[in-house]
Amino acid sequence: MQITGTLDLSGLEVNTYVELVECDFERPVILTGTRMVTLRLVGCVLPGLNAEGLRVLGDLQLPRCEFPNGLVLKNARVEIDLLLNQAVLNPDRRGFSLMANGLVVGQDFQAECIQSTGRISLADAQVGISCSFRGSQLRNEPGQYVLTAPRLQVERSLHFSPAAVEQEHVVGPREQPTVFEGKVQLDDARIGDLVDLDRARLLLGGGAFSMRRMQAPELRFCPDEIDNGWVVLTEATVGTFVDSLSAWSMSSPELSGFVYKRLAPSGAFPLPERIAWLEAATWGEYDPEPYEQLASVLRAGGEPQDADTVLLARMRSRRQTLGRAAKIWDAVQDVTFGYGYRPGRAAVWLAVIWGLGSLWFTLRPPDPMKAGEGPAWSAPIFTLDLLLPILDLGQETQWHTEGISMWIAVVLAFAGWILATSVAVGAAAVLLRRN
Repeated sequence: MQITGTLDLSGLEVNTYVELVECDFERPVILTGTRMVTLRLVGCVLPGLNAEGLRVLGDLQLPRCEFPNGLVLKNARVEIDLLLNQAVLNPDRRGFSLMANGLVVGQDFQAECIQSTGRISLADAQVGISCSFRGSQLRNEPGQYVLTAPRLQVERSLHFSPAAVEQEHVVGPREQPTVFEGKVQLDDARIGDLVDLDRARLLLGGGAFSMRRMQAPELRFCPDEIDNGWVVLTEATVGTFVDSLSAWSMSSPELSGFVYKRLAPSGAFPLPERIAWLEAATWGEYDPEPYEQLASVLRAGGEPQDADTVLLARMRSRRQTLGRAAKIWDAVQDVTFGYGYRPGRAAVWLAVIWGLGSLWFTLRPPDPMKAGEGPAWSAPIFTLDLLLPILDLGQETQWHTEGISMWIAVVLAFAGWILATSVAVGAAAVLLRRN
């Protein structure tokens, strides 16, 4: 059906159910400030629909509609469901394919399998149950946003997972992933249950998929593809974080201040790869927070050794910020006792040095301080007396070293102070962490 002229219901109250199917409107439809019971437009072509401030007491359904010049739902209120499934949205003069800042939907907002070639804006929007973009294709010019939804509030779930799509001449549906070809902003969003990006394709065009300060009980971040962009989780807070190794192999994250209570990777995610994930997030700077967050989660999950490995990696990441001399000393601490997280290493070094020192003094025993006096000579006990500064085994003061042996004795005493102290401090730290 062809509808000519301008349909302008602005400011009016329409107390009846309105349904139009496969209508081709000549001019934009104006519904600014209109109050309606239910509006259902199916498969219609509208040069524009300005519904700013629209109030719908029932459903607003716009499935399979085409909007060559965008759709405006700014500050609109739909008491039950808003349905945009399979709609085609092209941008207006400002580049918005859907302008819905301040939109309020009482129950579900479904925008599944839509095709958008501009910017969808949902700033400060509120959805009473769930919001779904399953299977949608969101595209824009290179470097532009395809979706901006800062401060979006959804009481339950926000879905960007695949949709089942029927195919002609093919038995059974196929899965169509959600595709983003441009930047995405979900900063400060508040989601009551789940944010699902399972198998999405993020073609970010040199920009970011930003979830800065977002809050959700669960974030499922397992996209099939991330291209030419990065993921921002700075200061976000989630309960359960589900991710995959393959996702992070395609992008680096920003994780400063990112808080999560539980890790539940989809598939294998070995600890060395998880540490590499942290290193990619902190490359070129020292940021201990992401390491401490992961270690805290691992320790709470009953994996204290893995937590210590992460904290050891944190200390190693600090080395890149140090001067040359400090780097050398830092490396010594790493090799000898693992900054206190590997106290067993210091014990091994003590044993090795003890063995070498015993061998040296067995081959070159020193002379006694007084001939015919003192204890019987024992190279292992003499070396151990040098290495353990706290104990007095009665050997060190009874024998006179000189030349190379004197310098070896000094080195042994110095190494003993460092290593014995490291063993004691490391062991105490282990006991404290376990308690």
